Amino acid sequence: MPNWAYTLYKVRGSESEVAALHKTIQNLDQREESLLPNGFGKLWLGNLVHALGGDWEKTYCRGHILDYSLENGILKINTETAWGEMSDVRHFIEQKYPSLQIFFQTEECGMCIFQTNDATGEYFPERWLLDYNDEKKNVFIWEYFTDLPAVIQYLKDNGVIEKDIQPTKEAIVAVLSEIEEERPDDISWMLEEFVVVDD
Repeated sequence: MPNWAYTLYKVRGSESEVAALHKTIQNLDQREESLLPNGFGKLWLGNLVHALGGDWEKTYCRGHILDYSLENGILKINTETAWGEMSDVRHFIEQKYPSLQIFFQTEECGMCIFQTNDATGEYFPERWLLDYNDEKKNVFIWEYFTDLPAVIQYLKDNGVIEKDIQPTKEAIVAVLSEIEEERPDDISWMLEEFVVVDD
């Protein structure tokens, strides 16, 4: 059983090519049955590769589209895939439609993979993910932040920490670890940085 990665893509490019990709996904979604046999359903990424004229057996595509939308010329696609972001599928689409640029943000908690290819932050400005749970106080946080001062302010606003601390990952980790040590049965947390990758 794989660890599942959740990836949000934002696709920009010429209006006609964005619309063509969107229409292909819509057509797959509106079918009564899957285009090809698979274990993921109509929106399996292999169906998308096949519908675009590619060979799904030569393109790693283990996963499916959860949802999609076209807003203001930007196509958003959410996927659930095995182990990580499906770069093979992304590269195939970019070859099929040369005007398209596909930006992504991916999370795979099992292996602590948190990545984006949006170096400027135009589409994915968030660089930090905080997951904090306090069972006793009924505090459950899953939030994205652009920087560490925003993380600290959020923790203060929600009563998790009271004192001022340095805006560094090490300082935040130290404070949250101290809280967890005091009540290990109640507290769990994770602070992860989205690494910018260039591929």
